[in-house]
Amino acid sequence: MRKKIPASAARLGMYIDGFDTSWFKTPFLRHHFELKSQDQLEKIIESSVEHVYIDTAKGLDVFHHEHMRPSPTAPPKKSSKLREMAANDSPDDMTFTDYLKARDYLLQIDKLCLLEGAAIDFDLFAKTDMNIACLPLKNKGESIITKELLASPGELLIHRRDVQKYRDYLIMIAKDSGPALAQAASKNMLIKETAKIVIRDLFADPVSHEKMEACKDSVEAIMSSIINTKGLINNLFSVSKHDYYVCTHSVNVSVFCVATAFALGIRNEAELFAIGRGSLLHDIGLSAMPPEVLYKPHHRLSEFEIELLRGHIFDGLDIVNLFKGISPDAMRPLLEHHENLMGTGYPMGLTGDKLHVSGKIISITNTYDTLTTSRPGFKSLSPFEALAYLRDHSHLFDADILKEFITVLGKSSQPE
Repeated sequence: MRKKIPASAARLGMYIDGFDTSWFKTPFLRHHFELKSQDQLEKIIESSVEHVYIDTAKGLDVFHHEHMRPSPTAPPKKSSKLREMAANDSPDDMTFTDYLKARDYLLQIDKLCLLEGAAIDFDLFAKTDMNIACLPLKNKGESIITKELLASPGELLIHRRDVQKYRDYLIMIAKDSGPALAQAASKNMLIKETAKIVIRDLFADPVSHEKMEACKDSVEAIMSSIINTKGLINNLFSVSKHDYYVCTHSVNVSVFCVATAFALGIRNEAELFAIGRGSLLHDIGLSAMPPEVLYKPHHRLSEFEIELLRGHIFDGLDIVNLFKGISPDAMRPLLEHHENLMGTGYPMGLTGDKLHVSGKIISITNTYDTLTTSRPGFKSLSPFEALAYLRDHSHLFDADILKEFITVLGKSSQPE
């Protein structure tokens, strides 16, 4: 079957059956050939070609799970032209540059995990907008969590060197939290915060089999908690998000997707696991994105940078295909999280009848979590405002799934 796809979606093993531009504007003498080399791919990416035609009867399709992959010893690379353009288009702003460097060393944590009066042996940092400062916690030689600290505005962060100390603290409060209800809440906070650490580690080393296995464990923990509580997600997701962090967003979306699938009546554990895993990994392609582009205010992005960001879906597919044992169903949330019922999404412009149920779920949960998260140039909406947005754009989303997602949120007792 002849199919039109974005040029950025071209992959080794596909059969090219033409371009959407004149022969003179393409880098090839022939317009009908199998893609066999990285050099051919780079020529397509570096050209002005926006779309290509492929023949799925003669080569691989976009959704083919076993297509040829990059070397398992290294993540997929951008072409030299892409890297050069991304570097040249970085904002020449020293404050922004320093901010990005500081973020690289820090991990956002949830204030709900900090107990007033508890002693901690790790540093805490406060972030408001692009200002980051270490907090003075010492009280007679000990670092104590105070009411004033918990009431402070903005985000709290820890240094990446203190991740294990933070994890030990979470394990301690989970053990010492008293009644069964408090224990369950603490256990869910431990699951959520551990998952954030795990996904951050994977983004730092996206070809690590050990880190990918740790992600699998996190999905199983999330799924088990939701099944055991019959769909409750209390303390499994972060509510107050003053800035965008890929790890926090990934965990939130995974929790929302599994809980919504459960509410829809999906009880098969393999199906739930595929939805949870795919949604946890849905933004893994952003691990190859220059931070100067990823955290740049949207209104300042060039057309090239927007296309670069959109390419994270196929970058993510390349990364996930480095690992054996990840089912095609787990690919669906990754591939379809920016699609919608009307076919105006990307990368494939799929309409409702072509979308997988997990794609319909994640298009809702991904939009909701993005809208409720601030970032440079965008102030987050309240949960009510975000749901109003989803209702106002109901033609883009599955009505039954949206209804169940709202029910899932309504059953959560976490404060805003």
